[in-house]
Amino acid sequence: MIQIHNKALLKTISIERIIKKIEGKKEGPVVVFFGGIHGNETAGVFALHSVLNKINADDVKGTVYGITGNIKALKKNQRFIEKDLNRIWTLENLESLENKDTYHPEELEQIELYSILKNILNSHKGPFYFIDLHTTSSRTLPFITINDSIINRKFSQLFPVPIVLGIEEYLNGPLLSYINTLGYVSLGFESGQHDDEHSITCAIAFVNLVLGYTDVVLK
Repeated sequence: MIQIHNKALLKTISIERIIKKIEGKKEGPVVVFFGGIHGNETAGVFALHSVLNKINADDVKGTVYGITGNIKALKKNQRFIEKDLNRIWTLENLESLENKDTYHPEELEQIELYSILKNILNSHKGPFYFIDLHTTSSRTLPFITINDSIINRKFSQLFPVPIVLGIEEYLNGPLLSYINTLGYVSLGFESGQHDDEHSITCAIAFVNLVLGYTDVVLK
């Protein structure tokens, strides 16, 4: 368990790698949220901690996961330690992990996250939805980022925010790009500026919308 501080709220919370897992009594969608893939972006972690801890398992059909990203960087409130954790999710990098003797800090984070990801995919039937919560260095309106695929477009169009298409053309190795190559819906959500309290509010709202649109939380 680690302590994560948010400057906007002047608040510290204790979290683990799995912020929360909520498993309903009936099979259904599997919704996986990531927060803090970048260590200076704490809004997503705080939003997940707030929303998921208020949900009763009796109201869930399927399974919901909240997962902490770069724990080492979150401890220091910096984007990353040595390598950007959201730029190393290529097939080449993943395959090389098996043959290394030493690892940089983000590779150690990646190994643990990759194991969790594989376990989730092997433990459930789906459908699967993967959501990565982020913030930006400058002030901005909330928006969605997706790899330009039909399944991503269909789901992202449900949300009342702008959509930025084709991030895979400009960024090499994002986590969601790797997940999308596996054939699953994967959306990134930028909720606003890093240290703006409104970013947490927007992330909370988006998490709740995802839970509603996927029908994983019973109405």
